[in-house]
Amino acid sequence: MAKQSSNEHAAAARLLVVDDEELLGQTLQTFLRSRGYEVEVCATAKQALDHPALQHTDLLITDLQLPHMDGIELIGHAKTRCPDLAAVLMTGHASVDSAVQALTHGAVDYLRKPFALSALETVVARVLQVQSLQRSNRELQAALLERNAELTAVNQELDAFAARLAHDLRGPINNVRGIVTYLSDEIGEALQGDHLELMNRAVRSSDQSLRMVNDLLDFARLGHGHLRLAPVALEPLMHRCVDGLQPSHSAERCRIEIGSLPLVLGHEGLLGQVFTNLLSNAVKYSEPKANILVTVQAKHCGEQFVSIAVSDNGVGFEPKYANMLFLPFQRLHSQSEFSGAGMGLANVKRIVERHGGQVEASAIPGEGAVFTVKLQLA
Repeated sequence: MAKQSSNEHAAAARLLVVDDEELLGQTLQTFLRSRGYEVEVCATAKQALDHPALQHTDLLITDLQLPHMDGIELIGHAKTRCPDLAAVLMTGHASVDSAVQALTHGAVDYLRKPFALSALETVVARVLQVQSLQRSNRELQAALLERNAELTAVNQELDAFAARLAHDLRGPINNVRGIVTYLSDEIGEALQGDHLELMNRAVRSSDQSLRMVNDLLDFARLGHGHLRLAPVALEPLMHRCVDGLQPSHSAERCRIEIGSLPLVLGHEGLLGQVFTNLLSNAVKYSEPKANILVTVQAKHCGEQFVSIAVSDNGVGFEPKYANMLFLPFQRLHSQSEFSGAGMGLANVKRIVERHGGQVEASAIPGEGAVFTVKLQLA
């Protein structure tokens, strides 16, 4: 029963045997047909290359010594016409050189004459299995390439849509903000209680909406194209990012410690956005603490990459929600607790990935968070 199952599996396989020994060719044809294969036989390489069955053949079994063209040359010509064709070389003059030459020219295996028919059956089954795996792998790779191309096109369309939407919304929101701000300036002093709070809330909401639209526009503009990367000195860049935060916090209450940082390959302006965002978040989410401590440290990851960790002693977050942080407009804290639109870390992730790097977050609730950026060394 097992033999029948194997034969049924092989029934669709088409074989072409090439050998100028008529008796051997007929013997192989009879034996392989008895095993469920479709088999054609040719006496010369020219007959094989001209045979109409070649275009539909799964496996070519050829002798090394043939008139006018040897088996290795035949395999080369046949595979040029039919790239998916598998091949087995039969030879009575087997040597390491001939075996290597046969495998180099596309043969999957070879048999040394004389050989047992059972050995031929084993080799044929193995070669057809290898061919099937190779064909499946090529089909999978082609499907993946097609899928990646589709996803790239969809992402580009989404970026273009987001950019158009943000651009179109910015005008009306600016108008609303201008009207609300004008009314607040004109009649704000006359308002009291709930009316004053509603007016102030309208101003804050319009400002928040404008920030969200601007962040969305920045996110869309990052796109998916190639970035021109150059060596960037991280240490002075980090100090410039810190200088932009200092006016809001006294040195006594907010301490930012920067360790030794290397040169990396990157876009200086975009990396400035990354670390300005991470540092400002670290400070913002540490506000409830009496003393804020933010540290920046580098750790080499092999010879080509470095990890830069931005740590704080702030409120932290539940570790199970770490991946949500990098999604657009996702927040783990309410607007009343901490301001923000939820786009900053989405931009950070996209910029870092555009650099061929990675970003991840970890935290302990109530004790602080660590954001780690992996970049390529210059």
